[in-house]
Amino acid sequence: MNPPATRQLADFITSVNYATLPAEVVNAAVFAFIDWAGCAAAGCRTHVGEAAAKVARAEHATAEATLFADGSRTSAHWAAFANGAGSHSIELDDVHMPSIIHGGVSMIPAALAVAQKLRVDGKRLIEALVAGFDITYRLGEGIAKSHYERYHSTGTVGTFGAAAAASRLMGLNAEQTCWALGNAGSQAAGLWQYLKVGDDTKVLHPAKASMNGVLAASLAAHGFTGSVDIIEGERGFVATMADNVDWDAIVGDLGRRYKVTENGYKIHACCRHSHVSVDQTIRLSEEHALTADKIKRIRVKLNANSVKTLDDPNPPSAYKAKFSIQFLVASALIHRHMGLTAFTDARLKDATIRSLMQRIEVAEDRQFTRDFPQQWTAEVAIETTDGRNLAGRADMPEGDPSNPVSQRRLEEKCKGLLAQVMNDESAEQLVRRLAKLPEIADVREMFPEISASGAPLRAAAA
Repeated sequence: MNPPATRQLADFITSVNYATLPAEVVNAAVFAFIDWAGCAAAGCRTHVGEAAAKVARAEHATAEATLFADGSRTSAHWAAFANGAGSHSIELDDVHMPSIIHGGVSMIPAALAVAQKLRVDGKRLIEALVAGFDITYRLGEGIAKSHYERYHSTGTVGTFGAAAAASRLMGLNAEQTCWALGNAGSQAAGLWQYLKVGDDTKVLHPAKASMNGVLAASLAAHGFTGSVDIIEGERGFVATMADNVDWDAIVGDLGRRYKVTENGYKIHACCRHSHVSVDQTIRLSEEHALTADKIKRIRVKLNANSVKTLDDPNPPSAYKAKFSIQFLVASALIHRHMGLTAFTDARLKDATIRSLMQRIEVAEDRQFTRDFPQQWTAEVAIETTDGRNLAGRADMPEGDPSNPVSQRRLEEKCKGLLAQVMNDESAEQLVRRLAKLPEIADVREMFPEISASGAPLRAAAA
């Protein structure tokens, strides 16, 4: 018999209290927020971020929350939508590997929008972040392998996390929170077809997850009921959208282990499936002073899901190149950096990169498939024209908790993203302010630099 997971998660959401959170959990939530803010500041100035903001502004909604695209204000619902879309657009947002979900972009826009609407302090926002990350990653991890084959979990499972964060901020009781989760579950969506040509639809998934989570909690606050067994019910979320489930991963240590501490962070501005391969390619290129003319052949081994996601020898656009292992490995070997400026039409058309892409072979390793998503193992084998055979292999990418990079490096990443839309001094000030999130009295006043800045994204990737 299935456990009453919906009720257990709702009880947890209502119980999250800043005063009882361990220091490392608070710090993890604060840093996740900082990383998201950098992605939002830069990502909301891309063409998809601007498009989402234009739709939001056209609603002429009550000025409750900040649009990162230009600093103007709209309703909490529309701010969650537009900021969710934009913050996912540059592919530098956080990833929880066991659940295969970008938790920040699907949940933080909802949490921030509601927090700004209610003018709460930083401690209450942290409570919402902790609750939202926990529900997102627990539910995602419990159904990851089979669910992810058919659905983009950031959009589907992320809707529950957004509802959890909004419910905590609104002070809903356990029954109302169950209703919010129930109505979130019936709105959860995210199909993979966008990946065929790299449509903008991908960013719609976290955008709608955030917006729908706010809607679900808002309705519940006004007595609008929802399925109180939406997760475990015979026609509920798990039964409908997954072939198997690990209930222990969802509720087993609820309230004792906080999932935000498992968050992983991106160094490269591309699909997370590729990061181990990119890490190893850059390392080998640097260690052996490789150049494209020295390469005879490159073989990349991945799990089956990563092959399905990344095997694209001729990506039609700079955005789709973020999902082409052939382009990513070729560009990484030549340029040894895969930030925002790596994804331009000029880079995609570069004759040297195109030539090297034709010498890259991609294949599944069945053991890698069996180990996924607990491990994201990839192997890059390079055969040079002078007879050398070089290889690199790892189980997790840099930035994952199991393969961490320094906090300073990640802070510099955030400052660099902020500096795309403001001067360096303002970026530095904003990061310092966000690091003191528990001390902020009114989160609505937290982003004056965003409000004062209407500059377009500087990076050529825009």
